[in-house]
Amino acid sequence: MSMRVTKTLVSVCGALVVLVGLAGSAPAIAAEDEQRGQRGRSARERDVLANGTRLYEVTETVHFTGSGVATSRDAVAVLMGFAPLGSPLCPLEALVTNPAARTCTVTGIGQDMVPLATGNGPVSGTFAVVVNAPGNSSVHVPDLPLMTGTFSGANDLSMAVLYGVPLGRIVGSFQIDGTGQHVPFTGTFRLPFALDSNGSAKEPDDEGQDVFYLGDDGQLIGVRPHERALGFPAVRLELKF
Repeated sequence: MSMRVTKTLVSVCGALVVLVGLAGSAPAIAAEDEQRGQRGRSARERDVLANGTRLYEVTETVHFTGSGVATSRDAVAVLMGFAPLGSPLCPLEALVTNPAARTCTVTGIGQDMVPLATGNGPVSGTFAVVVNAPGNSSVHVPDLPLMTGTFSGANDLSMAVLYGVPLGRIVGSFQIDGTGQHVPFTGTFRLPFALDSNGSAKEPDDEGQDVFYLGDDGQLIGVRPHERALGFPAVRLELKF
């Protein structure tokens, strides 16, 4: 009897040691799984997960109206970008079509009117959160709307228009179709530029050269490959909710 009790106690103690060891290693295992997941993600996805919602101007059409001090720079831009899962532009419903999704693709069309005398003007447009439609290949551009809506607000491009500093601001809200929900947001525009041999800013003219965005602290931010549209560095819009 004594030997059986002793063996039982040894077994129980051994099990407790194993359980304590597993509990202690759980954070390490979770961290290792996260690192493994990060390694399997694209640079674009890692960027969005780390920094939040970002949209890019894929194309832009500009025309000028008025004359003299009343001249206005009016533009229509096609937008595309990405939002992290659980953010206002990436609802959890996105997991229905892709359970492994960690980001959503967002598309839109925006238009603004910017008086050259001030650099401040209204902006509005439409947007859609899109997923890959049935029948598409895995590398097809997502094209099936999951959520749609409109947005409106005001652009402040005075730094760029008046002083040539490649930065801008936006304040506005998204309106979600069918829900009446309004989602306020703020944003920062970063316009791409290159540097000449003297270190002065110039317009990028070669997709092979180094191009940059300007950080809020004045530091240069390199434009990454996934931030180009058919080789052209795209204007980046960083959104905060």
